[in-house]
Amino acid sequence: MPSDPFRLGVLMLETRFPRFPGEVGHPETFSFPVDYERVPGAVVDRVVSGEALPAELQQVFCAAARDLAARGATLITTSCGFLSPIQEELAAASGRPVIASSILLLPLLRSLYGPDVALAVLTFDDRKLGAVHLPPAAGPVTIGGLPREGALYTAIAEDQEQLDQDAALVDCLAAAQTLCCKAPRPAALLLECTNLSPYKATLREALGLPIYDLVDAVLWQAKAAGWSERSKPI
Repeated sequence: MPSDPFRLGVLMLETRFPRFPGEVGHPETFSFPVDYERVPGAVVDRVVSGEALPAELQQVFCAAARDLAARGATLITTSCGFLSPIQEELAAASGRPVIASSILLLPLLRSLYGPDVALAVLTFDDRKLGAVHLPPAAGPVTIGGLPREGALYTAIAEDQEQLDQDAALVDCLAAAQTLCCKAPRPAALLLECTNLSPYKATLREALGLPIYDLVDAVLWQAKAAGWSERSKPI
């Protein structure tokens, strides 16, 4: 078993679309050890849903989380924000700290910014992200989704093996700008979809807003566990 003081385990959907540096699904995003576990049957259509995850698929995710823990993961996360409803199940199954989704940051952001401040969530599909995924303590949030005719949405929904990153960035910017034009203007933006993280810096610069994502949550836990940039391998 690996003895790394901090080792991330990532539960990956069973997909083929590209993953780029900057998001949890790409190993170059982190300087600490990362172990990936592809979850059989976890295709986009089954996970990205307005309904609860099917019980049999929950069990497959929990079994995969146990495997990651057995291989030495000290923190477990996932590659899809729509998995927030099984946070407790994954933690119980693995016996490890779990951050199933960036959505779990919403109660913290609500406390940070206050009960009356607008917060926004940019998601892969705003038709499907809803009450089943959002913690009650998140309070009211404005939700916006990717353009469904765009390159990024199409690549994910159709599980395409190729993706034009420049076109994906255009999609992200358009969706975020549309979301932030809704009244009232949000004080912060949370990225639900892990595939949006590579564009976080550009979104922050374009919108002039704090941008939060799953990578932030993972790094926060890593630093709490004693990892630091000074300790990363050369």
